[in-house]
Amino acid sequence: MPDKTPTNTGPDAMPDPTTSPSATSPTPRGFKRFRRTRPFWGSLILLWSSWLIGSSTLSKQLDFTIFAAFGNQTLPPVLISFALGAAALIAMFLPSQRTFPGIVSVALAIAALPLANLGGLIIGTVAGVIGGALIVAWTPYTEKQLTEMAEKDARKRARKDARKPARSGAIA
Repeated sequence: MPDKTPTNTGPDAMPDPTTSPSATSPTPRGFKRFRRTRPFWGSLILLWSSWLIGSSTLSKQLDFTIFAAFGNQTLPPVLISFALGAAALIAMFLPSQRTFPGIVSVALAIAALPLANLGGLIIGTVAGVIGGALIVAWTPYTEKQLTEMAEKDARKRARKDARKPARSGAIA
């Protein structure tokens, strides 16, 4: 007689991340869950400001001749741009460490004003300050809030599916 005990039981068993914690309340999955569980919009705005600040310098060829030719005028925008991009990625992929990159990004965006072509023509500085502030101000949702959002999304999806007419094979 074969053994029918599940193989994933015991103290070291990991729950399946694709299943919901309870049968009655689904949890959001995929990109929507990713977006809701981290400072997504602040990180995107910060990445955009990084591109704005570094775009005038980075649009040229990136080789040593640019750094040798321009010297002190070229290096700060590149360094600030890379640092802002790194802060945005750290905040997006390590949301528990969001405070320090957010504060550093605000300081770098303000420092870009005199150091990097008016901080990306001022738009980059403003976007950097807004993105950094959004990252610092973000707080994670609780599992209860995520479950409520998933239930709301499921109700919306059900209403949308109910409104769709049933497709038939015949053309009217």
